[in-house]
Amino acid sequence: MFSGMSGSLGIGCALSTNTKLVRIKHSVAVLIERGDQVLAVLRPDADDELPGIWGLPAGTLREGENVQDLVARIGREKLGVTLIPLRRISAGIQDRPNYRLEMELWEVLMEGTPTHPDWQWAPVDLLQPGKDAGSLCCELAIKSKSRAS
Repeated sequence: MFSGMSGSLGIGCALSTNTKLVRIKHSVAVLIERGDQVLAVLRPDADDELPGIWGLPAGTLREGENVQDLVARIGREKLGVTLIPLRRISAGIQDRPNYRLEMELWEVLMEGTPTHPDWQWAPVDLLQPGKDAGSLCCELAIKSKSRAS
């Protein structure tokens, strides 16, 4: 698993237990809190994996990019704000049909108001349908918020 602010490739390969090469996708989801609410974004209906579900802003590391760079890119490209990483909250791994997802959940500060077309402040319960549909970022957020209460 990756962590910290060091560089890393967003997609790699590893051998699975049956010696088949598995593509690995390294991603980061950001948890932005306001009181007891989190900033949630709606995935588009055309999303190829989890269409129309509420989740957290997230992205996949690109070659030569570190976690701090990715958090800044999520803020700039997905939300239209400045994000400042504070700390890694948790991480998880999920095997998907075509790859293995390795995701970290980061607590961040947000400067500005999102310009994303579909976002809202919501209780973490809004993420439950996403978790039920297989969203790893929703699962990590729900677990982290339940541990905090």
